[in-house]
Amino acid sequence: MIKFLIFFIFISLAYIGLHLYIAKFFIKAGYLKNIANKFFLIIALVSISVLFLRRKLTGDIFEFFYFISFLWMGYVLIFSFFIFLENIFSLFIDFKKSFLIINILTLIVFFISIYNAFKVPKLNEINYFSDKVYNDYKIAFVSDLHLDFSFKRILFSRIIDKILNQDPQILIIGGDFLDPGFKIDKNVNKLRELKIPVLFVLGNHEYYYGIDKTFEVVNKLNFILLKDSSFKYEDLNLIGVSDIRTENLKLEEVREIISKNYDNKKFNILVSHQPLYFKELSKDFDFLMLSGHTHCGQIFPFHIFTRIAYKYFCGEYKENKSFLYVSKGAGSWGPFMRFLSNNEIVILNIKKYEKNNSKHSRY
Repeated sequence: MIKFLIFFIFISLAYIGLHLYIAKFFIKAGYLKNIANKFFLIIALVSISVLFLRRKLTGDIFEFFYFISFLWMGYVLIFSFFIFLENIFSLFIDFKKSFLIINILTLIVFFISIYNAFKVPKLNEINYFSDKVYNDYKIAFVSDLHLDFSFKRILFSRIIDKILNQDPQILIIGGDFLDPGFKIDKNVNKLRELKIPVLFVLGNHEYYYGIDKTFEVVNKLNFILLKDSSFKYEDLNLIGVSDIRTENLKLEEVREIISKNYDNKKFNILVSHQPLYFKELSKDFDFLMLSGHTHCGQIFPFHIFTRIAYKYFCGEYKENKSFLYVSKGAGSWGPFMRFLSNNEIVILNIKKYEKNNSKHSRY
């Protein structure tokens, strides 16, 4: 809790600093000279308050206010980045021209980002081969849906339809499904009607939403919760680990969880919301690991900070005989925006390995 508080204070101060950075830019351009600092400081504090108000106040009016506030957060990030570039290249271009160019570029990126977020995620189909399976399996994996707005739940309904068109045997939800503002409506209720197992692991936002409330949702939607436990499906053994950072799980603890649930005779799939300890665990076990959390940066230039924080940023990685796939996420958190990071639905084809088939390049 103390670590989270320190992190939140740091992020809040950085966010306020970006607003003052923008204010300085407007003053330099001759706009809002007397009120720029106060004006942007007030907007910063109001938009930060959304993170607290969402837990207490609900309704259509408040939802619209939260949506606009989150979009503003994304706008500030993009705008600040272009101002930073202007400061670097200020010697080569007239400031009046650069002021106009930066505003235009920010608006272009801003609206492209919103458009990208509203698109139904593309399918990303990946094949894995193993001599431990005797049948072919198709698994759908989605992560980081963050269903905190009504329009996100409508989009989620279309995501489910797209997944069902692939006819998977299993659906895995890799955490951060919930957030303050979540409701079980007709769109979410589609999950109860699925005739396939829906496996669920906890992400950090399930804890923010409230762990007891999360368990209620899990029961209502008939999820199979993998909280440091496993689920066997024919030749497959699926192991779910609680959110590592939130529960402060050490490597030894995660290794012990896997040891208790590992099955040498089956194809083991480890599902962990955050892509941590992959290299260390691959020394002791052979598995396919599925993670999310990073959103692949979601909005540039946030990619830079995410890459610094996480060695396994997004996409596929290999260590020893194990593979890790870090999903870009099927939704978005905070600003409903995506730039240089498209959302995705991951379709995993687990197939029997045949030595004589040159196409079988994966474990």
